[in-house]
Amino acid sequence: MLRLGIISELGSGENKGFCRVSFDEVNMVSGWLPLPSMGTKTAKHWIPIEINSQVACLMDEECEQGVVAAVLWSDSNAPPDWADENTIGIEFADGAKLYYNFKDSKAFFDAPDTSLEATIKEADIEVSNNVSLKCKTLEIDGNVTVTGKIDANGNISSGGNIDANGNVKSLGTVEGMKVTETATQVTLGTHFHSSAMGPTSPPTPGT
Repeated sequence: MLRLGIISELGSGENKGFCRVSFDEVNMVSGWLPLPSMGTKTAKHWIPIEINSQVACLMDEECEQGVVAAVLWSDSNAPPDWADENTIGIEFADGAKLYYNFKDSKAFFDAPDTSLEATIKEADIEVSNNVSLKCKTLEIDGNVTVTGKIDANGNISSGGNIDANGNVKSLGTVEGMKVTETATQVTLGTHFHSSAMGPTSPPTPGT
């Protein structure tokens, strides 16, 4: 038979995944009843259910054996504000939200106080339009290959060598520079020309 009740206790240890349900109409508390899940074998699906949640149970006549069939909405536990007929998702106890609106083809991950850690083997992401990333610091540990143009509006610092196959231009001052022209092996910092007045100073790059 179908009975409505309130979860009064959640199992742990060997009773993890089970709960006890209080049935006020018959003034009794059930034994350990299995909680519902969409996968329990090799593919496992787990969403914690809280004490005092309203549930629908399928029980025998004596309410001794049964199963929790579903967790129910109630006046005190209403659907989240983003829930509608076009959206599927989950809202966590700390307020983080992950949901997808299939009418607008738009996914949302709203978790401003959440840290994200992921360990994977490989990632291949293709974006047809732009990607906008805002953060205080972006750290990359590894090699970076860019196919395309790079525009930087701030300073660029390098602790290693910079190789260029094309021209290098500067609209500002180049300081502390020692330039070697590889075709003739001329080093501008040490290459001097003699004149009637004696050796000239090192040539200025670009002149």
